[in-house]
Amino acid sequence: MLKAIGQLIATADVRVREYAALRNPWTNVYGLARSLLALGTLCTLLLNDTSKLFRPGAGVDSFPICSFASQASIYCLLGSPHLEIARWVSIIVLLLVISGYFPRWTAIPHWWVTFSLSSSAIVVDGGDQVSSVLTLLMIPLALGDSRLNHWLAAPGEPGNLYTRWVALSAAAAIRLQVAGIYFHASIKKMQVPEWVDGTAMYYWLNSNIFGLPEQLRPLFAPLLLGSTVAVATWGVVLLELILAAALFMPSARWRPLLLLGVVFHAAIAVFMGITSFAIAMMAALVLFLTPVEHHLHLLWPMGRGRPAVGGRGASADPYAAHGRSAYDGENGPA
Repeated sequence: MLKAIGQLIATADVRVREYAALRNPWTNVYGLARSLLALGTLCTLLLNDTSKLFRPGAGVDSFPICSFASQASIYCLLGSPHLEIARWVSIIVLLLVISGYFPRWTAIPHWWVTFSLSSSAIVVDGGDQVSSVLTLLMIPLALGDSRLNHWLAAPGEPGNLYTRWVALSAAAAIRLQVAGIYFHASIKKMQVPEWVDGTAMYYWLNSNIFGLPEQLRPLFAPLLLGSTVAVATWGVVLLELILAAALFMPSARWRPLLLLGVVFHAAIAVFMGITSFAIAMMAALVLFLTPVEHHLHLLWPMGRGRPAVGGRGASADPYAAHGRSAYDGENGPA
């Protein structure tokens, strides 16, 4: 019995090492997501003063909200007289996260800032909650990141394989969380009569709160009639269901879905004005539909040509040595 358990542990150890050896999660993929999440929260804090974010509401007589876990938020710890100080401290942390410097040291402060806003402010949306959850799940990724800046290419030295495996496990948990968000959104819509009969988008886009901007109403109002609004309504439900199903798709199919999802959330920002939510979900899509070990070639040259896995001179694509891209085939990262 003990021998069998020992063999099982030894086999698991080999599998962990094999899985982690070809995958280095400390690329600019999770860096881009961190910066996008910080940007969404930063927009909320920069464009709204504390009198808008922290005020009495329905069933809320005192502010900031300091019940249960929210007592640990920066706004509750500093108290009502110092809300503006807490806001500017949060802004500084977010700017540092966006810059990419010191990911290991900014991971927990980043989560604390997003958690504080989502738990203590009266005016929040789904984007604030998504940011709070994703920044928490990214802590194991960031704590294992020894780079000076998260925009740099992954370090060439393998490092501790178990630290890498923990980071990869966190990345997998994030993918599961994002798939759950889209699945829950699509299923819940199917329980609402207006989404089932194809009229929901008419009501949403004509809403005084989330509706079309006045400048766009003359252009798009005629489209909110008949079959067009039905196609738009059912299309949203179908797209969210397809995005959730991407959890089980090979990585070769991720890229078009990523583009489609980004366009979808950009449209939400333009037509409904929920910009911070759109940015948070774009960050979620980056983590969900881009292999975390695949270094992106962005517009600026920082870190280009640095190896992602292996020794000096190795390719930035960890799969290149095996004759395939991280996006190719059924055997891509799940």
